[in-house]
Amino acid sequence: MILKSLICVKHVLLIISLVTISGTTIISTQTLGMKFTATMSGDQVAPPTDSSINGTASFRTTAHDTVIKYKIKVAGSSDVTNADIHLGKTGENGEEVVDLLKDSKKNGIRQGTSIRGNITSSDLKGSLEGKEVLTDLILSMKNGSTYVNIDTPYHENGEIRGQIIVLDKVDNGGSTNVK
Repeated sequence: MILKSLICVKHVLLIISLVTISGTTIISTQTLGMKFTATMSGDQVAPPTDSSINGTASFRTTAHDTVIKYKIKVAGSSDVTNADIHLGKTGENGEEVVDLLKDSKKNGIRQGTSIRGNITSSDLKGSLEGKEVLTDLILSMKNGSTYVNIDTPYHENGEIRGQIIVLDKVDNGGSTNVK
């Protein structure tokens, strides 16, 4: 009887150990995210503009692909009227899938604009509208088939534009890993 109880205790301890190890693995892989960047200029707009304005955008996914955090800096203009993510390869115009000004914080600074915010599934438009998570958008960003488009009163179909590319992987603590 004692031997049987001892074997049961060993089995229970083994199961607890396996659950603990696998749980740690699941947590550590789901906290990894991706970083993306875009460098924007007038010559990337289709058709190109002769704009002297330029900008950068950075994006970072969070655990479970439920939020994408972003920061955009535009140099040379405080007259940004629209900032969007579109589906489309380099040189191609595509549909708008995220309005980056909708729920963002936009600050006009001397001869520039700073925009930051978060993208959630409720922000998706067009063919991505109604998706529960951001997986399809993130996959399109990984594949290089998305771009950031910035409009001003002078170029309502795009003053500057930049293709979104993968920068590297990050953990939620902020450290980066080269892919």
